Amino acid sequence: MRTLFKITRVHLTAIKIAMIFLLLISSSNSVLAQQDEKTASTQEQTSTKPEQKEQSKKASAALKIPAPTSLTKQYKADLKHYLPKDKVKALLAGPDDYITLVSENTSVNNKGVMVLLPDWQQGATNPKAINFLRTKLPQQGWTTIAVQPLSKPENYPSTALKITEQQEENKIVLDDYRMKFAAMIRAVISKASEYPGIVVIVAQGNHGVMLVELFDQENTNQDITTPNAVILLSSYSLTNEKLIDDANTDFAKKIAYSEYPILDLYLRYDNPVVLEKSKQRLALAKKEMKVYYRQRQLNNSDAGYYPEQELMTQINSWLKSIGW
Repeated sequence: MRTLFKITRVHLTAIKIAMIFLLLISSSNSVLAQQDEKTASTQEQTSTKPEQKEQSKKASAALKIPAPTSLTKQYKADLKHYLPKDKVKALLAGPDDYITLVSENTSVNNKGVMVLLPDWQQGATNPKAINFLRTKLPQQGWTTIAVQPLSKPENYPSTALKITEQQEENKIVLDDYRMKFAAMIRAVISKASEYPGIVVIVAQGNHGVMLVELFDQENTNQDITTPNAVILLSSYSLTNEKLIDDANTDFAKKIAYSEYPILDLYLRYDNPVVLEKSKQRLALAKKEMKVYYRQRQLNNSDAGYYPEQELMTQINSWLKSIGW
């Protein structure tokens, strides 16, 4: 019995080993089959890869993403869409055309024309100050012409590493913009001269600097009619930090040397450059004894927004002080 039991145990062990061996063989066969399937699928993908590339190229060529619409075009489209047609008038200045919003005097007393020039990247109906003046001044005897200017030049100010390179790149970009700006100012002053009374230009931000520079250049050439007065709203020169002092100092000097009356307004909560350089403009104007120059700081609660009634009071009192 013991011998028979030993033999049976040996047989069982042999059977177990045989079953394990068979399982290993079957599993290895299944792994090889899966590898063959993967290899075949990879070969199929490789064979169709050039065709897929051509199809993807054709699809990408057919799908062209349009460039973003410029801010100037967006403003023009909005003005034409939302405002009455009799208020929106085109202004041709050389090869470029501009949108102007004309609101004629509604008072018995006709004082003249106020040209409203917002800063670049701003609309002709921007709520910071321009739109209020556009709607309220006609009630006080003024015809207003709000101009939709061009957007800020691309790649300005320059981000070059060297100051000399920055100056060269800025000059190239701004020279082209200044030419278009000068043509626009000539055209709008010519349009304003069609109405009776004096002509006053209200310029905001960087356009205030360009306006003063333009009149300083044109004083020698006499190619443009200087307006009777200029009102500056938070005007400063946008440039690189290393060049801010030079640009804004030059702006202050040209204000001091100018012959036309200037009202220089800025806000308590304003652009840091405006706040820093306003004292310099006032000091240089006093040094040159510029009589018809007045600078006022207006208190505001929202940064960049002019208090409406205070703005109107400052403009009216200044015009009266110089006889208008």
